[in-house]
Parts: sequence; structure tokens; C-alpha cells
Amino acid sequence: MKKTIFTSVLVAVSVFLGSLNASAQTTEKDVTIIELTQTSREFSTKNLNLKPGKYQFKVTNANVAKDLGFVIQKAADAKGDVMKTAVPNSFTTNLVKKGETQYTGIVELKAGEYVYSCPLNPTPHYKLTVK
Repeated sequence: MKKTIFTSVLVAVSVFLGSLNASAQTTEKDVTIIELTQTSREFSTKNLNLKPGKYQFKVTNANVAKDLGFVIQKAADAKGDVMKTAVPNSFTTNLVKKGETQYTGIVELKAGEYVYSCPLNPTPHYKLTVK
């Protein structure tokens, strides 16, 4: 009985801590991982065409001297305050340091037009279409 309670508490704590750290890769079912690499001032993938669903974005800093980030916004909101208009869970919660990789949280994208960019460095807003 004590072992079962301890195991249940340990699992609950692990799930809670995992939900706080969006940089850790998730194993949730039906989530597609999209890999993106940022080089100096740009992402190597310029446009994304996806189907509605759950995604997690794996963002790699390809030896850019500055720390990076990642965020998705609805296209109509792209001129507003990035963090106020970000799609929920669509940002890296930790800085992506030179040569490192970070993950976003799980993002549920519905049909529509979005943009993705690095909010820390001067990258363009890249088109992300969901249909």
C-alpha cells in the first residue's frame, strides 16, 4: 500500500514538473514534432503548411552567437505585443543557447493563418498555414 501511494505521488510530481518545463520533449499521443533550425537572422524553414492538430516545435540554435526564442502568433496579431498575442504554449520557455535545442509546449493549431518568429532577434515573420 505504501509503495503504491509513493509511486502515485512520484508520478504526479513528475507530471507536474514536466508540465512546467516546456523544453522537455513530450510523449503525448497524437502530437507531431516539427523541427526548426535558426541560423543567423533567419529560420532555415521559411513556411509551414500543416493540418489542424497538436504540435510541438523543436527549435535548434545552429551556432548563432545570440540566445534565441520561438513564438507563434495568429497572423492578424503579428503587429501586437508578441507575448500577449502568442498562441498558448507556442513559445520556448528557456532561451535557446548556441548549439542547443529547446521544445515548445504542446500547441493545438486550428485552421487559419499564423506566423512564427524569434522574439529576441530580428527574424522575419514566417508564414504558417493550417488547413
